[in-house]
Amino acid sequence: MQPQTVGAEAERLLALFAAEGKDYADPSYCVDCHADATEKWRGSHHHMANAPLQQADWERLLKARGELTYQRKLEWKRGEGAPVLQSEDDRPAYPVIGSIGLTPLVQYLHLAPDGRLQAHDVAWDTSREEWFSIFEDQEEEGPRHPGEWGHWTGQGMNWDANCAYCHMTEYEKGYDVANDRYNRQWAHMGITCAQCHPGMKTHLSQVRNDNEAWTETLSTEQMMESCAACHSRREEITPHQFRPGDDFEDHFLLSLASQLGIYHPDGQVIGENYVYGSLMMSKMGHAGVSCMDCHDPHSHQLTLPTQNNALCQRCHGGGLDGAPVIEPMQHSRHPAGSTGNQCIECHMPETYFMARDARRDHSFSTPDPRLTLEMGIPNACTQCHQEESVEWAREWAEEWYGTGMNEDRRRKARLLHAIEEGETTDSLAKRLLEAIRSEENRFWRASFVGLLPYLPPQVETEAVLREAVGEDDPMVRSAAIRANGLAWADDALRRDLLTDQSRSVRLSASLVLPGMPALDDAARRELLDYLQHTADTVSGSLRLSRYWQSRDDSEKAARLARRAIGFEPRNPEARRLAAIELHRLGKSTEAKEELEHALKLDPDNARILFNLGLLHVESGDVPAALERLHAAVQADPRSADAWYNLIVLQWQNNNRTEALRLLEQAQEHLPGHPRLQQLQRAFGQ
Repeated sequence: MQPQTVGAEAERLLALFAAEGKDYADPSYCVDCHADATEKWRGSHHHMANAPLQQADWERLLKARGELTYQRKLEWKRGEGAPVLQSEDDRPAYPVIGSIGLTPLVQYLHLAPDGRLQAHDVAWDTSREEWFSIFEDQEEEGPRHPGEWGHWTGQGMNWDANCAYCHMTEYEKGYDVANDRYNRQWAHMGITCAQCHPGMKTHLSQVRNDNEAWTETLSTEQMMESCAACHSRREEITPHQFRPGDDFEDHFLLSLASQLGIYHPDGQVIGENYVYGSLMMSKMGHAGVSCMDCHDPHSHQLTLPTQNNALCQRCHGGGLDGAPVIEPMQHSRHPAGSTGNQCIECHMPETYFMARDARRDHSFSTPDPRLTLEMGIPNACTQCHQEESVEWAREWAEEWYGTGMNEDRRRKARLLHAIEEGETTDSLAKRLLEAIRSEENRFWRASFVGLLPYLPPQVETEAVLREAVGEDDPMVRSAAIRANGLAWADDALRRDLLTDQSRSVRLSASLVLPGMPALDDAARRELLDYLQHTADTVSGSLRLSRYWQSRDDSEKAARLARRAIGFEPRNPEARRLAAIELHRLGKSTEAKEELEHALKLDPDNARILFNLGLLHVESGDVPAALERLHAAVQADPRSADAWYNLIVLQWQNNNRTEALRLLEQAQEHLPGHPRLQQLQRAFGQ
């Protein structure tokens, strides 16, 4: 196809991207007084976090040709005002108007015909000087198709929803729910002084008027939270930009270890967590180590080298601020100059994200081969000594450091692993409740509180929940509310939480109370601001759909449920969740159609099969219900809900011998599960 002209919207955005921005956010006004800091910042990752298209980019793009991952052809051509990507299908060509990142890779931003900005999965490797797909490490899954998460034209790769907040200065996306578009604005391209320093408007005004320039001083915790606004995995809970000095919990909900699959059970990183959560769950973070203890705040480079352990030895060489004194060779048992004698190689191993972006784990974990043997958690010993066995590494580690090494991490890991594995014993409940009450690190305590829903329903948790919602820490209060709701709380406590001083707690309380109850005007506006701000994702659109359901506006609710599907039409989970909302709206036929479509995308998905089974039960189609529920327990033998409904349906249809046989089979997979024990008592067994 022929590349199209860029068009008026592209020309407008090209001009906007190239604009200087607001003067108080422009570092060119700072350089006269702060030359050293500005020079360090210039050319840094923050400076180049987002940039308009440069001449070098243009030349690189127009030279790009040839085969790429998945046998995809890569080709950009010259358009009017910008290169345009030659599309892989029949959709219009997208002009390139900007870039994200500096090293180790650069992604390019493409303007879609509807005004959306999309980050392409094809990126430039700055060290190898070649093009690659950020999903190349998932090549066995095949290429992303239009409608799947991760395809460059979809909402999962949308700049406004996923990138811009942390790549721009004072960015606000201005998502318009009614029209599904962005009215974006920002103060400056990339990350500049105003993003980290408070009161820049006042400061610059005073400088211009020859007054004594006032600056606001932030505490170490406030500076850390300014970093965390972007260097963390979190959900935005307000459309208003975080300003330096704000409380983190007034703007974000941090993803913790209670969100299974993001961290290994010992706290090492699995998913892309952007450092802050790992650091704050570590002993280092808990002891008060901050970003600025290791990183220059302007260049963002390390303040001392790590190859000779100088950075770590700054504290651990002489016991600065109570740090344990460590002599590297005695501690590591590896010779000077070797990889094994570098602190970061053992305690901060690298994990690759976006296929080629190696990032150090800030959990500062202790390599523990025993946890690898017990539950598959990686350890730095065998990551380096790949020719040796894990048992070999365990023997050496425990000979050097003792069999009781790493005991606190081991206790945490065993607890989280048991929960991940679906254990429901009284012993597990006792261990979790004890962990909540005894844990000193507030990030781990909030994580443990967030795991309460995994306990059997007969375990009494009200006392620990009352303690949690009464804590000073808003992170713990919010975790308690979101984990277990407030059905157990009296009206006075609910009112207190709905008017809590922390926005994260107020919103958590608003969301979990039945039907999102009538609130005063200020609380309702705050809740709606949050819901509308996050409605440009699948989960956010469905959450807003539930809000309008609670207000009896079925038209808006249904439109948002359908939009969630439109964001990722090839995502079976998006269709399943949307089907649940449509069913709640009385649209059972449409819900069933969506579930059937989802099942075609993922034929062995136990949750989809289970939901379809329930719909068939509701419509009175018992044979179809039995077929779907049987398939659900075969797909996931640990699905207690599917077993329960299958057994009850057989019993109710006088297939009692089969019901008892299935109950016995279910108990083999879920021994001691309370719902199965309930059935056993009901059947007189």
